[in-house]
Amino acid sequence: MADVRPFRALRYDAARADPARDIAPPYDVISPALQADLYRRSAENIVRVEYGEVAPGDDATNNRYTRAARDLAAWRAAGALIRDAQPSIYAYQQEYEWDGATHVRHHYFAVVRLEAWDAGVIKPHEHTLSGPKADRLELLRATRTQVSPVYCLYRSRDGASAPHIDDGEALYDAEADGQRHIVSAISAISDAAAIDALAAYWRYCDVYIADGHHRYETALAYRNECRERATSWTGEEPENFVLMALTDAGDPGLLVLPTHRLVNPPSMPPDALQRIERHCTIEDLGDANADSVVAAIDRLSKSGAHTAFVALGVPAGRAHLITLKDCDGIDRLMPSQEPEAWKRLDVSVLQYGILRDVFGIDDAALAAGREVTYTQDAAEAAAAVADGRARCAFLLNATPVDQVLAVADAGGRMPQKSTYFYPKLPTGLVMNALDA
Repeated sequence: MADVRPFRALRYDAARADPARDIAPPYDVISPALQADLYRRSAENIVRVEYGEVAPGDDATNNRYTRAARDLAAWRAAGALIRDAQPSIYAYQQEYEWDGATHVRHHYFAVVRLEAWDAGVIKPHEHTLSGPKADRLELLRATRTQVSPVYCLYRSRDGASAPHIDDGEALYDAEADGQRHIVSAISAISDAAAIDALAAYWRYCDVYIADGHHRYETALAYRNECRERATSWTGEEPENFVLMALTDAGDPGLLVLPTHRLVNPPSMPPDALQRIERHCTIEDLGDANADSVVAAIDRLSKSGAHTAFVALGVPAGRAHLITLKDCDGIDRLMPSQEPEAWKRLDVSVLQYGILRDVFGIDDAALAAGREVTYTQDAAEAAAAVADGRARCAFLLNATPVDQVLAVADAGGRMPQKSTYFYPKLPTGLVMNALDA
């Protein structure tokens, strides 16, 4: 059962600082140009802690991790960051624009007891890489603060709805980077009944990591380090918990974007279409120009539950709609140990039925990142093929949330770049300081 608790957030004081200037995107989407812009935006922007610049002459005593710790301490001393006196669960509304409409995604910030994967309490859906975990661990060691939340979805095992809770008065209402962020506190003191109702509900929910697998595994590693060094351990130490943002899996504001593949195979098989046709039906959509790509995307979106892709540049200059017809034949090309839910993913079919079987791009080549790159923008994918940056591209539908959860329930991990939960959660709205 998930052990979800209120906590005393470390956060910007709206009377002293400006959250609109001081929050930032998560570290894994910050480019060097954006990093520099965030530095210019504010001397107290959280990027200086979450993803600080590397400076010439950095050494063991002065580097971006030690500077992050110093900045965090200085901001707390100056009052820009405050630690709430009372533990709370924090309600958060994230308002954003997409496809010409305004959407609102609802979250709760809380701390959740860390559990090993094999306990089945917190369920992952993708694999992690060693590099980002080493980086996040160094930052956590230096700052002893969970700066950015792990983003999770929850779903009741019996279909029950979450209790209705009044969010209360906003701590701050900030607009940054085209989004509106409204955060309020549900106090464990004055709203004890509400907190108890939420915690009781979450105990009987499955909790799935949507984004932040590296942060979760880093928190686990740090807890283990601290436990090994301790002379006694009760299990109630702050290192036993991780900061999470929790969203109902049925939230109407939940949006998953497709991640399209730009492909530069070592060679382009002249019979690529014929080889794809062994397991798929193929419809010629004409020249791969701007108008045909828009029409192709429309056709793709109407494919419904059927696995389908749009191929651009196979052969050069042409667009085709590809629809799976032979599930058994594709299954024989896939790793036998993977669960059925994993084999039904569009990204799995594309990887093993086309990229690997037709173009020779195996898992090692995919991990190397030279022959396949990614974009959420179909127009960008089409432009890359048109101007020669990619020999071909495959446009996909988004992976439905239910499929993501089904793979996690089956103990599987999604293939690389299967999901993109949009928008990303910002860093700096609330933080979890591991102070005693």
